[in-house]
Amino acid sequence: MRRAAAAGVLLTLALRPDPGAAHAFQEGGGVYDRFVEGVSVALSAPSVILCLLPMGVLIGLWRRDGLPAVWPWFLGGQAAGLFAAAAVPPTVALASLGAGAVTGALAALRPDPPAPAPHVLAALTGLLSAAASFQGHGLFALSPGIHAGLLLGANLALAAAAGLAAATLQRWPRPWLTIGWRIAASWLAAVALLVLAFELRPFLT
Repeated sequence: MRRAAAAGVLLTLALRPDPGAAHAFQEGGGVYDRFVEGVSVALSAPSVILCLLPMGVLIGLWRRDGLPAVWPWFLGGQAAGLFAAAAVPPTVALASLGAGAVTGALAALRPDPPAPAPHVLAALTGLLSAAASFQGHGLFALSPGIHAGLLLGANLALAAAAGLAAATLQRWPRPWLTIGWRIAASWLAAVALLVLAFELRPFLT
């Protein structure tokens, strides 16, 4: 129990809020450098990764072939988020964290939601994660490398979470493993809520 609590504290500290970090892109460098920067932002910004990972776990729990079923919806949401990013306020990061918390809670409480709930959530996840990633930047205002890195990084995070959950459950179809993934989803939801609470402090004081 102590190890689980310690792991939760460490994860919370590692994903502590960092306002505007997703948008503080460096100038200069080559296409590869910008691509790596985009991937790193997609995989490290709390408002992005804490929206993607719970959705991936939910997909893996929902169906073993769930990712191909919802991926077009996710990509469509990403496209919408990319176009909307210039118009949305910085608080879109709060919505992204909130969506991650809701998705994680759903994966923990109802890992087999009826269709089209997973499809709609995948589209919403794509929209909010992309809008939070590109917030404040118009279409193609950033370099092509950053665009590619952000979009690919987000897809990698979603696919990794969904694929790992689905593959382990297919390889070892045991109730305890399903419970383990549901617990992981609840932890992700809890961390998203903690980060959201930190981000909301300026609005509440």
